[in-house]
Amino acid sequence: MSLILKKEHKEYRFIIAFIILEILLNVIARYIDVKGFALTPYFRIVMILFTVAFFSLDILKLKFKLKFKKTCSWRELFVYGWFFFALISILIGVLNKNPIIYIYTDFIYICLGAILFYIFRNKHNDKLDSFNLSKIILIIGLGCVIFNLKAPAILLVVIAALMFVNILNKRYLFFILFIIPYLILVFSSNRSQLIVFFLMIFLFLLKKFRNFFSTKSVIFFGLFIILFTYLFRRELISGLLNFINPESNIGYRINQISIILEEGIDYSDPFFTSISQRMIEAQVVFEIWTSSITSFIFGSGSGGVIDGGKIFLDNSVLGSSLLGKNKVHNIHLLPFSMIFRHGLIGLMLFLVLLKIVYKTILGILNETKSEQKIFWSLLLIFWFFFSIPAASFLWSMPFFWISISFINKP
Repeated sequence: MSLILKKEHKEYRFIIAFIILEILLNVIARYIDVKGFALTPYFRIVMILFTVAFFSLDILKLKFKLKFKKTCSWRELFVYGWFFFALISILIGVLNKNPIIYIYTDFIYICLGAILFYIFRNKHNDKLDSFNLSKIILIIGLGCVIFNLKAPAILLVVIAALMFVNILNKRYLFFILFIIPYLILVFSSNRSQLIVFFLMIFLFLLKKFRNFFSTKSVIFFGLFIILFTYLFRRELISGLLNFINPESNIGYRINQISIILEEGIDYSDPFFTSISQRMIEAQVVFEIWTSSITSFIFGSGSGGVIDGGKIFLDNSVLGSSLLGKNKVHNIHLLPFSMIFRHGLIGLMLFLVLLKIVYKTILGILNETKSEQKIFWSLLLIFWFFFSIPAASFLWSMPFFWISISFINKP
């Protein structure tokens, strides 16, 4: 059986190479005496350099046409709008005396994302080689389980998308082979991956119902499931803990939510630090955002930081701050992170992204032929929801930008 992806499947070979490199970096992290997420900024720099190197020929061949269209799609509005405002945010960041290194990295993420979108936006003749891609990803996933390696978040998201595609195409053997290592990796991961898993099941049910009902009926059915989940959230979460060890990594997080739903949150209790941290961040961001009309419209600019030494309790946040606890750059919740950096413009970008995700979900429900479109649509949706409680994962992940370029292909 061939495990080779064709030359034209460059984006899928990039997925494989990117995941393998991230696994190797996680292996290196085992032997470095650094706690928490302190290595994350450095690893992201490595991944940026690798991405630029991988697509260097494509970047050199780029030809930008100075032609303005009367109309543009939501995805073009989001990507190019963010890129051009990122240029303005550099000036705002400099005026606010934000750290130069953060100003630089904030812009590089958006600039590289816009370039990747531009490279792939007109690539119409490619198809998803889901069979070979599934085989390779399965081997990598099994390797992480067998050798007890830390699985990159993107690996689990790709597996979830491939399971969806395989079961949709009645390749049940692949789904069965995927599900066991996938669940093992999910249960050793964080709660965001569990959300991705249930989201995959939810979207699959909606797509199956779409075979018999109209799009509007399926949407109402989906809203009913969401309402049902909300009304019985305590019972559902308690039921999960019957199958998941509360002392495991993901069980610990689910147990946190269960206790909060039952008793509320005690901000002084270290047990709730990871959640209370995000609440505090949101409050601080809102205060900064409404402190002046300039901040309200434009935000803190590229490289904006918060003095975390006075307000943050989460050592993983303080420890991963490249310039120390007095200059914390990472804001966890996605909408607040975009508001903090770009103010009202950032909020508008987030709402446009919500619109794109909604249209992408509708696209999955109505798509009947293109495996490629379904795969990249799932990648976009899963990664968006994964990034809501950990915002920087959104724009720092190259596949996020590539997925936007594929979702509306003819």
